[in-house]
Amino acid sequence: MMTFPNVWGKKAIEKALAYANYQWTAHAENVLHGLDADGIYVDTPDISWTGEQLNCGWWKVDEVNVGIPYSWGNASTIEEFEAGIRNGKYAGNVPEDKKRQVSHNTVGVDCSGLLTVCWELPMKIATRDIPLYASVVDHLDDIQQGDVFAKVGSQVMLFKEFADASKREVVIVDATRSTGKVSQRTENVAELFAKGYAIYRKNR
Repeated sequence: MMTFPNVWGKKAIEKALAYANYQWTAHAENVLHGLDADGIYVDTPDISWTGEQLNCGWWKVDEVNVGIPYSWGNASTIEEFEAGIRNGKYAGNVPEDKKRQVSHNTVGVDCSGLLTVCWELPMKIATRDIPLYASVVDHLDDIQQGDVFAKVGSQVMLFKEFADASKREVVIVDATRSTGKVSQRTENVAELFAKGYAIYRKNR
């Protein structure tokens, strides 16, 4: 398998962290819990929202918030997010029903949208498309910064580094419905593999 220079992986993670650490201020017009102009139901993950299954409302109106919001089906660049907020688009969309349609009146990223940006893919992909753009890394010891842990058709997270020398835990960056945002987190490697995750590296 071909490997990437370390500079490539560093660049991918720097982009992911820019999303996780991005500071922004929302206003009342960026909130929606109801139908958008196209008749698609939107739930922004602002502090006023508590779903029946998810409790991920976090960002506040007229305050500085940290992290790009989760937005179902979207792959906004940071520049597109900034412009969208200024122009009154809705800040994120966290559907409890994954069959919900994508709202083009929202800005943010979902997990594969973040991957699309960080891997500089030519178009927004879904997690089921990852094997079209990447190959499996067979051994944990071969993982590189910028590779991903992916459960195809479900979730993808970018690998940043091992949390400690034991390699039992990894530091990842992803966008999840459960957090409602892009964030840096720690995951247990054994648990990821038990859930059906595999390691993938972008093809060149």
